[in-house]
Amino acid sequence: MLRFLICFFLIVFFPFISWSFDFGVLKQRLISEGFSPSYIEKVFSRPEVKFLPQIMPKKLLHDEYKLNYAQFLKPERVARAQKFLQENSELLSSLEKRFGVPREVLVAIFLVETDLGRYTGKYETFNVLASMAVASDWETVRDFLPEGLSLEEEKRLKAFMERRARWAYKELIAFLRYAYEYNIDPLAIKGSVFGAFGLPQFVPSSLLSYGYDWNGDGKVDLFNLEDALASMANYLARHGWGKARDYQTQLKVIMTYNKSRPYAETVLKLAEKLKHATG
Repeated sequence: MLRFLICFFLIVFFPFISWSFDFGVLKQRLISEGFSPSYIEKVFSRPEVKFLPQIMPKKLLHDEYKLNYAQFLKPERVARAQKFLQENSELLSSLEKRFGVPREVLVAIFLVETDLGRYTGKYETFNVLASMAVASDWETVRDFLPEGLSLEEEKRLKAFMERRARWAYKELIAFLRYAYEYNIDPLAIKGSVFGAFGLPQFVPSSLLSYGYDWNGDGKVDLFNLEDALASMANYLARHGWGKARDYQTQLKVIMTYNKSRPYAETVLKLAEKLKHATG
């Protein structure tokens, strides 16, 4: 019990606690993917690079169904979303014509993801992905998990952890390719504890696949409102929004953005409130 309380205290009150860690194996893997040794060494030699052992446990213990999505349907939130719709009417109208995704749906997702850009995350995305990519060893994260796990639960978490480590490695590759291509400092980008970043909270692979340079400056910038909303619209359009005529189909499209059903239901409820408000 004491160890659990200590671990809980560390995760909650010291979210940036880091350990000394040798990223040598990870660096060699990245070089084998085609990155130049000098670029990889330059990035990993930065003092900002940290191994965060609590990142993987946060993902392992995350329960989407415990999140309070009802907060986004409160009058104050709806009013701010409505104001955003009015202030960005021209842009949203253009996006709706180009991608066929209702402006209310875009704004609803924007509100739920980052509170209309107010909160995009405080974790260095590079550190999050690198930490998860190397945290496939059970003993590395065991002290940050609750005591008393059953053998069945431990087996389930181990399998999940290995899958997330493989996922994080692929996302780290995508993230570094994006940063390298646009000459962006990979340590300057901050996002969520799960590796998503920017106004729409895309993971790096989604950025590479669905990111849209709406303002025409030659790069996709998820912290730019125009690019962010266009990328969201492009993502939904490419996942079949144009053929989503009924509620259940629309729900499925939203769940490609976030697999949580409560998330998707909240987005559609909020979009409906905004639609009636604009009508």
